[in-house]
Amino acid sequence: MTPALSDNLKMRIVSWYFDEHLTYLEIRDRAQCSTGLISKVMSNYRTHGQVTNLFSKRTGRPLKVQDGDIEYISSLLEANPVLYLDEIQHRLLSTRGVKLSMSSLSRLLIQYGLTRKHIQKAAAERDEDLRTIWEADMAQYTDPDVFVALDESAVDNRTLQREYGLSLVGSPCVRRATFLRGVRYSILPALTTEGIIALDIFEGSVTKERFLAFIHDQVVCSFLHSIINQRNLTIFSAHSSTHTPKSGALSFSTIAAFITTRSFGG
Repeated sequence: MTPALSDNLKMRIVSWYFDEHLTYLEIRDRAQCSTGLISKVMSNYRTHGQVTNLFSKRTGRPLKVQDGDIEYISSLLEANPVLYLDEIQHRLLSTRGVKLSMSSLSRLLIQYGLTRKHIQKAAAERDEDLRTIWEADMAQYTDPDVFVALDESAVDNRTLQREYGLSLVGSPCVRRATFLRGVRYSILPALTTEGIIALDIFEGSVTKERFLAFIHDQVVCSFLHSIINQRNLTIFSAHSSTHTPKSGALSFSTIAAFITTRSFGG
């Protein structure tokens, strides 16, 4: 079922027609709807002075859900967007007393523009206040040449395995692949505007001790010693803006402040 157009979009259709003098075809491409629907909106506006017809009545079986039920579903998904249909169905019945089939609930979600998407994960440890303070502190550095960006990556036997394939309708897409992770290799580069100035590739995962040793032995001692007296450098890690430093954990902001305020000539 095609989602219903909002009243706001209908008003914009009227504005595009009268103010911007667009044709129905041009409005169709911009609003992503049919010309018949555009014609209906314009007819309602000319007849009733608004984009909807207050005298029209809904046809078919009456809906079991009311506006309050829709708002309840929206609040549920806003708080926990990974709920399954059966979980939404159970909460509707237990909280609102509304019994809907799985198919009806699925169509209802599609009708109101709620679609299934890949989840974008945000770190639960993120502290927005510390993140804002960090961003304000980094704003003092306006020269991109003073930054050294650090981030780790890893690869194993399953990294290059493809997750999607093609097969006939009704047939599973099967490909033989190893289920074992195998040996894990990590890569730890240091990147500046001049390119990669330090690189460490090793077996295993990046740990706090390995990361600190990489900064001291390669980034600082080997590369920055000759230029530390010419300019201050800031070490920037992908984790520094998303992770909150805790007791016993690695503080990347502390590393940045240390390198920018201390001299490594000794």
